[in-house]
Amino acid sequence: MDDFQGHARHIDGYLQAVSALKDDGSDLLCTYLGPAAPQASFDALCRALDVTPDGLRLQPLETVVCSGVLCTPRQWLLERLHPTSEADRQPLDARLYDGFERELAELLGSEPHWYQLVSSGQRNLAGQLGAIWSVFVFGTECHTYVMHCSWDS
Repeated sequence: MDDFQGHARHIDGYLQAVSALKDDGSDLLCTYLGPAAPQASFDALCRALDVTPDGLRLQPLETVVCSGVLCTPRQWLLERLHPTSEADRQPLDARLYDGFERELAELLGSEPHWYQLVSSGQRNLAGQLGAIWSVFVFGTECHTYVMHCSWDS
């Protein structure tokens, strides 16, 4: 049997390396939610984040309308929120994200399905999850992971 916690640690290590490379205060984390499809992992997600589910839902990533900064996993991995120098104003090399996508497909055995935790607008999770945050749930029909991205000045 595959070690799904081990996969999460592997992905988390990759994300931590990207955080260090970005050097902008971003915090990128990955956790294994369990043996369920992403769309069935909402309760496990709320437990993992220690938030109440009221006013929250998982929405397929491709249908999320986003405004502001860093709305997608790709943006979180490649763009810097608070560049420390002029040289840091450029996004990181796109191959970094392409490698991340290939790594996920290889670890999971197929392309993952992506969802984003969204709020009804009546709740502000910034206090609990960071000043700027995104929570992405991804996985296959059998196993789900959460990618929690935050930045707090």
